[in-house]
Amino acid sequence: MEDPKIELNPHPKMRYAITVTFENTPGPFDSIEASADYGVTNNSCVPEQPLSGARLLPNKRVHLQLRRITETTYETDMYVDLIQDEDYYSKGVCRWSLAAVSVSARKQKMTFITPLSGRNFKNPGVETRYFSFSSYRDSGESLRNMGNKERSAYPDPSSTFSVRVSAAEMHQ
Repeated sequence: MEDPKIELNPHPKMRYAITVTFENTPGPFDSIEASADYGVTNNSCVPEQPLSGARLLPNKRVHLQLRRITETTYETDMYVDLIQDEDYYSKGVCRWSLAAVSVSARKQKMTFITPLSGRNFKNPGVETRYFSFSSYRDSGESLRNMGNKERSAYPDPSSTFSVRVSAAEMHQ
C-alpha cells in the first residue's frame, strides 16, 4: 500500500497558542523543539493489510517553530485542523485529529519530553512534567525521559525542575 499524499488544510481555523515554561532548571539545554502529531481517527477509510487484516492509519508530525519570549518561556502557534480530511484509498474520507503537541528539551544524549494530548487542549489545556536534577546531570545516557506528573514522585522533590506546556485557543 502506498503512503498517501497528505495535504495541509488551505484554510485552517482552529488556532492555538502553545506556551512552554521551564521552572527551576539546573542549567541550559542544547536544544528545545516542539512538534504536533496528527493521526487519522476513522479506520474504515483505510484498507486492511492483506495478511494481517490490520489497518495502518496515516499520521503526520509537523515541526513547530518556537519563539523565545523570556529566559524560561517559549511560544508557538499551531492549528488543530492543519491536516485536510481526504479520501486517500477510495474507501471514504479519512478524518484527521491532533494527537498531541510535544516539547523535547535535549541535554547531551538525554531528551526530556513533555506531551500535551490533543484531547486535553480544552480541559484543562495544561500538562506539567517533573524531572530530577540527577537526570539532567547524568545526561550522557541516551534516554527519552518522560518525567513524572507529580513532583512528589521523587525521593527529593526539591531537586526537580518542571516543563509546563499549555494551549490557549486564539479566536480569529
